[in-house]
Amino acid sequence: MSEYWGMPEKEYDLSLFQFARDKLSEKGYSVLSERVEVCSGAGALTLTAIIGTGDSRFGLYLHDGAKHRKSRGPPVIKLLRLLEGMKTAEDLRLFVINHQHDFDIILSPVDADMAGRVERDMKEIYMHLYNLKIKDMYDNDLSNAADVLRKRMRRVIREL
Repeated sequence: MSEYWGMPEKEYDLSLFQFARDKLSEKGYSVLSERVEVCSGAGALTLTAIIGTGDSRFGLYLHDGAKHRKSRGPPVIKLLRLLEGMKTAEDLRLFVINHQHDFDIILSPVDADMAGRVERDMKEIYMHLYNLKIKDMYDNDLSNAADVLRKRMRRVIREL
C-alpha cells in the first residue's frame, strides 16, 4: 500500500466525490474533507475523506485500482471512526500511512450496524462513480490511466 501514498503533483486538486454530490446529499451525507491520490501507471486510486451526517462525522478509506481488482477483487471501502484531533482528510491520511497494517482495527467504528449501512451506501455511490469515471480505463489497464484519471478528477466544483 505504501507505494500509493506519494505526494500528488501540486497542480492537481483531485476530487472524486464532486461527481456524486447529489447522490451523497440524497442519502444525507456531506463531504467535509477529501484527499484523492492516484498512483502512476495503471492509476491505482486511494481516497481518504471526512464525511458528515447531521451531527456525526466519520472517516472513509477507499482503495481501488486495475491491479488490485485483478489480484484482490473488489475495492477496499472502510468506514472509520475519527480520533480526537482528526479534522481533515489529511489528518486521517497521515494516520493511515503511519498505521498501514492496523488502521482499520484501531479506527473501527463503535456502531457496527451504522457502519454496515454507511459502507453499503458508499459502495453504491462509489460504483456509480467507478462506472462514470474509471471503469473504461481499469478494464483496459491502460499504461497512462493515472494521467487520464487525474484530468478527469480535477476539482470542477470548488465547494462540495
